[in-house]
Amino acid sequence: MEEKGVATLDRALAIFGAFTEEAPSLSLTEISRRTGLYKSTLLRLLSSLQQSGLIQQNDDGDYHVGAMAMRLANLYQRSLHVSDIIGAALKKLVDATSENANFYVRRGDARVCVYCANSPQQIRAHTLIGDIFPLDRGAGGKILSAFSDDLRSAPGLDEVRERCIAVSHGEYTSDLTGIAAPVFGFGDRIEGAIAVTGPTSRFTPERIATAEIALLRTALELTRALGGDAKNLESTLYRAERSQAPAKRAPAKPKSR
Repeated sequence: MEEKGVATLDRALAIFGAFTEEAPSLSLTEISRRTGLYKSTLLRLLSSLQQSGLIQQNDDGDYHVGAMAMRLANLYQRSLHVSDIIGAALKKLVDATSENANFYVRRGDARVCVYCANSPQQIRAHTLIGDIFPLDRGAGGKILSAFSDDLRSAPGLDEVRERCIAVSHGEYTSDLTGIAAPVFGFGDRIEGAIAVTGPTSRFTPERIATAEIALLRTALELTRALGGDAKNLESTLYRAERSQAPAKRAPAKPKSR
């Protein structure tokens, strides 16, 4: 019975996953296509979800997410302690990279550090909460520019959007390297840029690649926690991890006797 209940829950979650911002209302046929569930199964599940207010049906017969979902979202937001979540994520990032980890938000034509965690290294970058930096310099600035609607056409940002990663060497402070990734919130809106910064001498190509993966993992974790769409980060992280995976060696040919 327990396995059956879990299977039913998985199917119900699949239904919610079928709705997107581009398709907030779906027909029974389309839900079936997107979930792979039979219409007879869907009708039973949708009926139960309608009774709980989690799914509603339009006059034309299409379905959409119900008002109860808004209540649950409100409860989630009330329980969400953003500072604790971001602070914990930055500490994990420091553990993974041994460099300073910062979270920047855009303020007009500048970026502001609103959270930070210091590297344990004696020689390190020095950034404090409240420090203000230009938006047009540094990895964090590139990320915020690339994903801000009014700056998306700025030159050099297409690759940043494609990779969800920005790297800078000495753009704001000489001999410092920064690497950053975007964090998204509800509505695919960028909430901020998460970054690691340290002396350029420590950022070998191998360490840059390792830091990029750590940043993408952290950005993905924070995006999910803040209710953002993580699909782009998921695919980018997948590609980055595959590119760093050691190539499989071809099996050795047997020696002829």
